[in-house]
Amino acid sequence: MFDACVIGSVCGFAGQVNPVSGDANNIWKNTACASQNSVAAPKRDDIPTAYLEAQGWMLCDGRKLKVSAYPELFAALGYLYGGVSDDFCIPDYRGLFLRGNDAGSGMDPDAALRMAPTGSGTVNGVGSYQCDAMQTHTHTYNVVALAAVSQSGNAAGQTSGDLQTSAPIQPARLTSETRPKNLAINYIIKFR
Repeated sequence: MFDACVIGSVCGFAGQVNPVSGDANNIWKNTACASQNSVAAPKRDDIPTAYLEAQGWMLCDGRKLKVSAYPELFAALGYLYGGVSDDFCIPDYRGLFLRGNDAGSGMDPDAALRMAPTGSGTVNGVGSYQCDAMQTHTHTYNVVALAAVSQSGNAAGQTSGDLQTSAPIQPARLTSETRPKNLAINYIIKFR
């Protein structure tokens, strides 16, 4: 099945794989949405990549490759994910959720603000990325307030009505990120 995949195809792999680069995912280093954890997990040498690479796949860990060693993959990616001259980079998808390219569908309301894969400028296309975000919102709530006391001082009443918040009552974030329920996998890319 995987032999029929086009070079440059990406899929999920449920097995353990040791990242070759051993570096933190630096896709965010040139932006306002830099990682809160800029230190990579310790590199493990006990989980070989040979199994995957023997089948023409490698981990999407942002490593640099030689154009001459991977001409077909370079033809698919070019310098989209970085590199110059004789070197190019594969995507680094570690720790990220993937999202389908908007491609004019209108499903990504902030498509025009997406950042280029290299971190410089904005671009709406494959490889572009966005910082995490939570849509602004307000809530309506019922409030009960005491009415004025009568001049004789022996009567009071209450009023009620709907008010709307203008700022969060409690912080929106209870952890260091907003995320759906998830399961970690490795993203791998077809190179031959």
